[in-house]
Amino acid sequence: MDKTLINRRNFLKRSSQIGFFLAAGPVFQACKDSLYSDYRIDSTNCTGCGVCLKSCYYGAIVLPELTNYAISVDQCSECGICKTVCGPNAITISSTDYYIQSANCNLCGKCLSVCESNSIILGTNSLKYSIISSSCPGCGKCVTACETEGKAITYSVQNYSVSTSRCHGCVEKCSSACSFGAITRVNSKASIDTSKCTKCGKCSSRCGHGAITKAQVALDQDKCTKCGKCYDACTYSAIKKEGSSSTEAPYILLSTCTRCGKCLPLCPEDAIYSIAPETSCDPQIDQTLCSSCGNCIKVCPDNAIVAEVFAADIDQQKCYKCGKCQDDCPENAISNS
Repeated sequence: MDKTLINRRNFLKRSSQIGFFLAAGPVFQACKDSLYSDYRIDSTNCTGCGVCLKSCYYGAIVLPELTNYAISVDQCSECGICKTVCGPNAITISSTDYYIQSANCNLCGKCLSVCESNSIILGTNSLKYSIISSSCPGCGKCVTACETEGKAITYSVQNYSVSTSRCHGCVEKCSSACSFGAITRVNSKASIDTSKCTKCGKCSSRCGHGAITKAQVALDQDKCTKCGKCYDACTYSAIKKEGSSSTEAPYILLSTCTRCGKCLPLCPEDAIYSIAPETSCDPQIDQTLCSSCGNCIKVCPDNAIVAEVFAADIDQQKCYKCGKCQDDCPENAISNS
């Protein structure tokens, strides 16, 4: 076949293809504009972090400046929580850290009541203390021991007394048992001087007629801190100890601790201690390292972090509606609905 004829046909074929695409170009553009909704940025949710800038291959996103974050020194309690969420380590805070000396901690749990961030981890404690009334003389040593704890042990009967209707007048039996001269004869009956009585219980055991009423104590389980001081103080084996405490060492979770210091004076065993930083300086954010992610401002309990927010916008003429910016936006501030 004639080569000239073949070349002519190829020329006509290519020319028709080029003409088709030139004519269809506006149609394709119209399809792009009509089939896909415009992407918009909600300025109220945008933190100006600039993540979307890196996502857009077409330079369609406009952000005049990354958001600047700073710390208000007057409001900052130097708790250090913001440091734990700062990826680029742009935050410098001279925070005091708190720790628990496990050897001193008796897992009483008093510190838990003031820790609003639940940063104190004590483990499990199933200990239970109870009073054996038949063995307890009501001396009150356990009451004194519990005064510095939960004040869970109190007197239900404050003093020893004599029932005159039951007393047979054999005063010598009970008075000879009392080493402190608290029992005397009054009107042929025994009488107890409560100012001299040590509540040892010896007189009660000597009386064969049940005429002497002992002092009595009661333990409120809801107030008991399980410290064990009452158990150690009792010399009559009248306090029963059941259960066990965790062998896991107690600790303070520094990543959530607000460094408020309320737990420190509350610990009756001085098991909580603090370590101050070697150097002290005002809290600050290094702008050269800050990624403007905004994580610090979300976790600050003192609202001490302030931001100069610059919201991003989308140039619709350059946007190809690929959706990459929407996928990457950490604040869900971009939508096309």
